[in-house]
Amino acid sequence: MAWVQNRFWLLVPVLVLNLVLVGRLPPPLTPGSAGPDIPSWLAVSETLLRVVVFGAPLLMPLRLRAPGTRTALTVYGFGFAAYVAAWAVVIWAPTSSWSTSAVGFTALAWTPLLFLIGIGKGSTLRSVPGYRPWMYLAAAVLFTAVHTAAMVITWAWYYA
Repeated sequence: MAWVQNRFWLLVPVLVLNLVLVGRLPPPLTPGSAGPDIPSWLAVSETLLRVVVFGAPLLMPLRLRAPGTRTALTVYGFGFAAYVAAWAVVIWAPTSSWSTSAVGFTALAWTPLLFLIGIGKGSTLRSVPGYRPWMYLAAAVLFTAVHTAAMVITWAWYYA
């Protein structure tokens, strides 16, 4: 039963949101749409970091009564709300000044850092001696940086 109580459950709403709304994204953000060639090293780095950042929570116990859990869940909730807002703006107002600005266009790439901080805050990792929460947070920051860099390249190709 302990293996079922993990922080990956916090990623399920994110994955469902992505699955449900990906078809409603405007063309510059649609996966597989014509756009710039992202350097292969960047694409591979993004994929590897995505596996780490989305896979590690499977090994992170979620203990609702542990000290600091309320704060971590609050940060997660704020981050998830920001991520939902980023989706809403690019879908409902794809040609707005926000959605076509570098900050707004890349919001789907950098807002995940907020909920990832909530997932990693105070985390432990089963079967990994010496693990510290900063390790997950560092991977989340790297993933966000690489993902955002790819989005900046796409934004520049379309709008700069």
